[in-house]
Amino acid sequence: MRQLVSKLKYYFKIYYFLSRFSILSVLIYRINALVIGLAPIVWLATMLIFLATIFSRVKQLGGWSFWEIVFLTGIHEIIFLLVWTIFAPNLRRFIKEVRTGEFDQVLLKPISPRFMASFRFLDFSSFGSFLNAIFVFFYSFNQVKHLIDFTRLAGFLLFLFIGFWTAYFVYFIFSSLALFFINSQTLFEWTFDLTDFDRYPAEIYHSWVRVLLTFFLPILFFAYFPTAFLLGKVGWSYLSLSVAILFVLYFLSHYIWHAGLRHYQSASS
Repeated sequence: MRQLVSKLKYYFKIYYFLSRFSILSVLIYRINALVIGLAPIVWLATMLIFLATIFSRVKQLGGWSFWEIVFLTGIHEIIFLLVWTIFAPNLRRFIKEVRTGEFDQVLLKPISPRFMASFRFLDFSSFGSFLNAIFVFFYSFNQVKHLIDFTRLAGFLLFLFIGFWTAYFVYFIFSSLALFFINSQTLFEWTFDLTDFDRYPAEIYHSWVRVLLTFFLPILFFAYFPTAFLLGKVGWSYLSLSVAILFVLYFLSHYIWHAGLRHYQSASS
C-alpha cells in the first residue's frame, strides 16, 4: 500500500510540472491567447442559431425540448473539451511518434510509456471554449431544472466521471492500434469525429445505430446517457451498465497496449 501511494505521489508530481509547462507555453504568445479567448464566441452563436433553426419547425426532437438539447450540448462540450485538453493531443502525437520512430525515446524513459503517451502535455488552447460550455451548461440547467430529480445528481456526477474515462479508454484503444498498424491516424480521426453522434438525443437514430453506439463503440456514454439519466429519461440500470462497460474497456485497453508493445518494432530494429 505504501509503495502504491508513493508511486501515485510520484506521478502527480510529474503531472504538476507538465501542467505548468503547458500553461506557460500558451500564455507566452499573448496574441494567440487572445484569439483563443474570442473564437469560442463564434462557436456558441453558431450552435444556438443551428438549434433555433431546427426548433422553429418542430417542438421536440426525439422527445427532447430545445433547452434539454442545449443542456445536452453543454455537457457534451464539457466532456469533449476535457478530453481535448488532457489526453487527445497526446494520443495523436503518440501515433505520429510510432510512425516516425520517436516512440523509442519514450520507451527509454524511467516512467510508464502509457502515461507518457496519454498525459505528457495539456492543451489549454480550448480554455475559452470550456468557459462557453460552462455558461451553456448552467444557463440551460436553469431552464430544465424543474424536470430534474435532485436525488439523481450524485449519480449524474458519477456518470460524468465514468463518461470521461470511457472516452479515454475508447480513444486509447484506437490509438494503440498504431503499434500494430503504422498508418492508423485515419482510423483514430474517424473515431474522434464519431463523437458528434453524442451531441444529439439517441432517440433520433435508428435502433441498430443506438445498439452500436452503446455496446460496440460506447460513445453515447460520454454525454448522452449522463444527461438522459439526470433528466429522468433513462433508469438507474444504465448507470450500472456504464460501470460494466468501463471495466471491459479498461481490461481491453490493457491487453491491446501490452500486446502492441510486444508487437512493436523500434526504428533501430
